[in-house]
Amino acid sequence: MLRRFLSLNSLEEGTRLYHYTRCQSAREILRGHSFFATNTQFLNDVNEIQYTLSVMEDVLNEVEPAMWRGMLRHMVMENVQEFHKYEYYLLSFSTKPDSLTLWAEFGDRTGYNLEFEGCELRRRIMENTKIFCDGYVVYNKDRQKALLRELINEKIPQELNWSTGSIMEAVRRGENGPFEEYKHNVQKALALHSLFFKQPEFASEREYRFVFRNPPNEVCFREQSGFLLPYIVLNCSMEERLPVLGVTVAPKNHTDLARRGMEYYLDSLGYRVPVRLSQLKLRY
Repeated sequence: MLRRFLSLNSLEEGTRLYHYTRCQSAREILRGHSFFATNTQFLNDVNEIQYTLSVMEDVLNEVEPAMWRGMLRHMVMENVQEFHKYEYYLLSFSTKPDSLTLWAEFGDRTGYNLEFEGCELRRRIMENTKIFCDGYVVYNKDRQKALLRELINEKIPQELNWSTGSIMEAVRRGENGPFEEYKHNVQKALALHSLFFKQPEFASEREYRFVFRNPPNEVCFREQSGFLLPYIVLNCSMEERLPVLGVTVAPKNHTDLARRGMEYYLDSLGYRVPVRLSQLKLRY
């Protein structure tokens, strides 16, 4: 039921997804047919939850009457614990083939950008691990607010066979059951929306996300910036190669060896795809 509350744009046939990563990770993906999905509590953008709550606050400020607005605002302030109720893991891609922002964040000096056929990659991942939901990240704040308005005014009341007016009336009569059920559903749905809402300043990333909830896969840990980062391994079948369409070399790694080494490695694995240099020109 929870996934029905999301209204996200999903992959279309022919869409290409790009995964920016460091050399070692690119090698493991190509050799092991596996990806790492990170626990969402350890995302690079630590403000995603608070940002989603702030958008919800803007939506609630429009609500009338004031009593209903106050009840809903109190509900949102209680929502923080709900964000950590489930274990969500995230695998991210971009639809942007050569992004300075993503090179800086993930590629560094020795990075590569792996290009995939999106729908086929999704199918390959689903063969072994259930995808809870997936879709494009929403950056436009007006669109975010519209989705949350629809959520609290239409989708959840319809799901519960109540109207917001009937819920308010029940509260006036001292019957809190309908509101508690409504509140619980809003909290869960808002936590899920926070996985796909980002500030407009990040719009250049053009991110597409795969989300996994309470996955059966064993949780692993790796060191990153001095702390332990929990993740799960998403294994794809070794019987057929990943749907790789090409590889791009990071803009700070424009040496013949960086390109030739990747070409040689791909050839050893049976891939016949182009290896390109980033078109971005950096002086440092």
